[in-house]
Amino acid sequence: MAGRPGRSYRRTVRDRTRRHARNQRRWQRRRGWALLILGFVFCLLVADYFQSDSERSAKTTAIASVDRLTSAEPPQPPAPARAQAVEELHSKLLGISRSHAGTHGVVVFDPYSGETVSLNADRRFVAASLSKLYALLTLYRAASEGELSLDDEITMRSSDVWAYGTGVLYKHPDKYPVGYTMTLRECAKFMIKESDNTAELMLHRYLEEQRIEAELHRTGADSTRYWHPINTTTPNDILLVLKSIADPSYTSPQLSADMLELMTNTSFEDGLPQPLPEETRVAHKIGSYEITFSDAGIVFPEESGGTAREYYVVVFSGGAPQEEAREMIQDISLATYQALSP
Repeated sequence: MAGRPGRSYRRTVRDRTRRHARNQRRWQRRRGWALLILGFVFCLLVADYFQSDSERSAKTTAIASVDRLTSAEPPQPPAPARAQAVEELHSKLLGISRSHAGTHGVVVFDPYSGETVSLNADRRFVAASLSKLYALLTLYRAASEGELSLDDEITMRSSDVWAYGTGVLYKHPDKYPVGYTMTLRECAKFMIKESDNTAELMLHRYLEEQRIEAELHRTGADSTRYWHPINTTTPNDILLVLKSIADPSYTSPQLSADMLELMTNTSFEDGLPQPLPEETRVAHKIGSYEITFSDAGIVFPEESGGTAREYYVVVFSGGAPQEEAREMIQDISLATYQALSP
């Protein structure tokens, strides 16, 4: 039979037990510190990831804002500085108008603040070739509703040929003879980029006057008189038409973009676009009839960092020579750009 362990043996076991307990506590403390450090490093990595993701999102949003198709409603809360810039623009526009001969109608609309500044915004002027915007909007609206395809064809008739004013179709009968067939899309391109009068008559015949007038009323342009006895309009009505063209929900994002593209880099860039930086995009339409001249469009300033914010400008000049009117339009364009471009 084995005897009871001696006192020294029991002491040795106790010491080993205590050392083990101390080592266990020491290991637990080290593990706790290690876990704490790992947790801290993990938090730093997560924070860095979300910060980078936020920066990527901000860049994406900024880039998208440049290419964004504009709408009539402010897409974000209006910035006080932007609204103040629009308000201060009024005195500048008034000074420019007073420094030039003629009667002027001006509207500047900023969709980001929702602010508008104007001079004679409800005064009637001869629309001239601005009426081509009505046919453009009516055509693309009908395409968005599935009532026609822009690839449908239209044939030029002798009654369509308007041998007067702007355009290329009537000037080149060898290339575009009576009987020449093109798509509706091509006809719209002639009408807007070349301000072709024959192309407008072709689309006027195809769409019919009643349909175009109905489209004008749909936009709210109720002060416009289309083709009877002479087409007159107001700066405010042209603004409404421009808003509808640029609003993706009015037709579709693609159709709206297509219309704005037709209005960009036209054969008539000596009005609104002329005094602005070369990289600035201006989707616009000019008009001229006797001593009434106009230019109306949407300006997309190209700013570094993708912070450009578009704005609308409609300018009419009546009763002054063409050179005087053109200079006034350019002065209005430059003053507006300086006020609304950071």
